[in-house]
Amino acid sequence: MSNSTKLDIQNLNAWFCEKHALKNVNVKIPDKEVVAVIGPSGCGKSTFVRCINRMHELIPGAKASGKALLDGVDVYGGMDVMDVRRKIGMVFQKPNPFPNMSVADNVVAGLKLVGTHSKKELAEIAEERLKSVGLWEEIKDELKKSGASLSGGQQQRLCIARALAMNPEVILMDEPTSALDPASTAKLEELVKKLKNEISVVIITHNVSQAARISDMTAFFYLGELVEFDETRNIFEHPKNPLTERYITGRFG
Repeated sequence: MSNSTKLDIQNLNAWFCEKHALKNVNVKIPDKEVVAVIGPSGCGKSTFVRCINRMHELIPGAKASGKALLDGVDVYGGMDVMDVRRKIGMVFQKPNPFPNMSVADNVVAGLKLVGTHSKKELAEIAEERLKSVGLWEEIKDELKKSGASLSGGQQQRLCIARALAMNPEVILMDEPTSALDPASTAKLEELVKKLKNEISVVIITHNVSQAARISDMTAFFYLGELVEFDETRNIFEHPKNPLTERYITGRFG
């Protein structure tokens, strides 16, 4: 396990108007490891990751308090919000490629906005990132087609390639395999395990078996609180909290 902390979440609270959705969450996300976030629907998992890259505040009536330190710098106090979202990438439950862009342009869409790369550099980055997510050999002859023309599993990996093209330090994934078939899910799980050689990964999953397969650490949320956070093996073999044991054995949630 990594000894260094990439993200240090301190006293994180979040609200939707009057609803207190996250309650005093404290957790240290290690560098270059996979952290699974599990818990029943409505327990605060998505709110947690959206607070980390400051997407929560985009929701009308939503607010947050506390700190989220990325390498010691608070994303709420010491960083520009666009810089936060570049360093902390996000992949959603439903693949969202830009339908009016080609596959290649989808990958480098964020870099095009920055405008600091030549066409040749953009093409090289697109190829590199498509290779890194295992898509290049599958679609190298379809780079000019719409990103929306790919299969669901390919679209999800395309969205991951798009996030990786920005060279993030952390990538957050909100149930990225929930809409995928088993074969596509297996490919994405292999990708997640490979990504930790490069960056930190936080993945929300409703599939506790998936959490056991792919993560180094697991965080269990319930009713807006972080109930337990430990090495995945300990969570599944020797959970400290009876709530955790009930959830992973399927007795509630």
